[in-house]
Amino acid sequence: MRKSTVIVVAALLLLAGCSGGGNVSPTEPGTADGTETGTQIEGTPTAGGDGAESGGTGSLSTAGGDNLIDSATETNVTVFNGSDQTNVLIRNDTAAGRELVELTRPSGTTAVYSTADYVAARNGTTGDVQYGETNSTVGVATNIKAGAAVIGGFLYTGFVEWTETGTTTVDGEDAVVYEGASLNESELSGNTTESGFARSDVQSVDGRAVVGPDGRIHSLTVTIETPEGTYGTEMAFRYDDITVSQPDWVDESRAP
Repeated sequence: MRKSTVIVVAALLLLAGCSGGGNVSPTEPGTADGTETGTQIEGTPTAGGDGAESGGTGSLSTAGGDNLIDSATETNVTVFNGSDQTNVLIRNDTAAGRELVELTRPSGTTAVYSTADYVAARNGTTGDVQYGETNSTVGVATNIKAGAAVIGGFLYTGFVEWTETGTTTVDGEDAVVYEGASLNESELSGNTTESGFARSDVQSVDGRAVVGPDGRIHSLTVTIETPEGTYGTEMAFRYDDITVSQPDWVDESRAP
């Protein structure tokens, strides 16, 4: 498992039992069955239950056990924080032992390319590339910031009241669909510093999550509109094998 993935998983586990946060991604193929009875749940959606489970990120962290995030081969996350936006793309080629992490902010895209032999990190502002051995500190700061952005996205999930609304199909398997259109008042009242907005600022809430029977999150969306802008996140996860090619900015002759 790569450094960036370890950071994300460790942070999620540390959040277990705390308020969740949350967000979103393109919906996978399939249509929710609106005829199913919706069950109100609090906190973060979990898979495979009757909707009676409650809890914030703790429920999310334990829903899939080791399968939650660390088995994802691609993590695509956008986090909205009012007028700011951060994008994170983590692609993990487990067969070849390669990982590419891209962190995009208004100043540019910082990237880290890791292999079994070396690590290369590209500065998004200057374009400079630094190389180091796999156990070096090269790229660690970017991996931490990328992991923090993913966790920041999850934090928004706890501010939504979720309802299990039906099922859909992802890669030929049934998945549970959760939706939300109102605030979790109790979570928001105790986390106004984390949220960045107050209850009085909220104009609308919209959330949707698709969770597989094994607890894996396939997509998660939270959009909270305020006068200052949009808060929330868009997340999409893949679990099938992918190929990570060497980026054109990497020069292996400079690697240790």
